[in-house]
Amino acid sequence: MKKVILLSSVVLLLASCTKTETNATQTLNTESSEIALVQEPLKLKNLKGEEISVIYFSEGDVVAVKIQKAGEDEQKLSAKTVNPSGNPVFTNDSYMWEITQDGQAGKLTDKDGNVTEYN
Repeated sequence: MKKVILLSSVVLLLASCTKTETNATQTLNTESSEIALVQEPLKLKNLKGEEISVIYFSEGDVVAVKIQKAGEDEQKLSAKTVNPSGNPVFTNDSYMWEITQDGQAGKLTDKDGNVTEYN
């Protein structure tokens, strides 16, 4: 009888120590999978009538922008600093994009220093 009680106590002890962490794992996976926040493309034109497509999106915990001029490849620029107005300035090896007018316009600077304003 003692062996039966001892054996059942050991089984209960082992069963109570075994955890199922399915809820914790599901919660962890949900929290770690990021939802990319992407804004609708913004179509802007310069004084010459050239059009540019600007898409702001999240890249991890920072903001980035995709810029595509008509007939050219899409450029991805990352926020590197802020301008005096507090708006982010995005750059890559070829371009710099500075937000103006609360995100409804901007200045595009190429690697040669040529600045073009888009509204």
